[in-house]
Amino acid sequence: MPDARFMEFCQGEDFDVETACWLLAQTQYPDIDVRAYQSLLDAWADELSQRIDRQEAPSAILSVMNLYVFSTLGFAGNQEHYYDPRNSYLNCVMDRRLGIPISLCVIYMALARRLNLPIVGIGMPGHFMCCYQRPADDIYIDAFHGGRLLTRADCIMHLQKTGQEYNERSLWPLSSRRILQRACSNLYHIYQDLGEAEKMSRIQQFIVYLSR
Repeated sequence: MPDARFMEFCQGEDFDVETACWLLAQTQYPDIDVRAYQSLLDAWADELSQRIDRQEAPSAILSVMNLYVFSTLGFAGNQEHYYDPRNSYLNCVMDRRLGIPISLCVIYMALARRLNLPIVGIGMPGHFMCCYQRPADDIYIDAFHGGRLLTRADCIMHLQKTGQEYNERSLWPLSSRRILQRACSNLYHIYQDLGEAEKMSRIQQFIVYLSR
């Protein structure tokens, strides 16, 4: 059963986020060809590797990556229909090139992993982002807004403007388990708003498991 496979895979704190997200997608779309989607990600990463000059500064590398992901490939934040559940499942995100912050960041991180770039997921209160980790100042990437590059100060200002409380943990990388927990929490609230009780119940089971 897809549900059981998903929960069995999501043991511990640090498993492969991309694989877990494909297993989550299969709980809703059991017949998707995951290998085909992964091959497409491989092809995109290969194309990116030809465009990136690794001798450049991280900000320049990220600018090239953002141009490819958000302009050439056309990925974007679905601001018009933010609460469409398809925004949370990777197969739909790749098919439609639309997503919410966390799903777009998973795509971004999947490409970064293939390119061996030090990019992690940051679970800021109210907004999920990526972060390029470096010894000096980290660079934060807002995938929902076209890959906008932000400093730590920018992130703190964003939290203050949106009425969120800031503490040091606000900008810490999330473990794989916490990323999946957050993705499932988003889905739970979406299905709650849609009044889809059966899907809510299934997602709630995942959340309880991931919260252990």
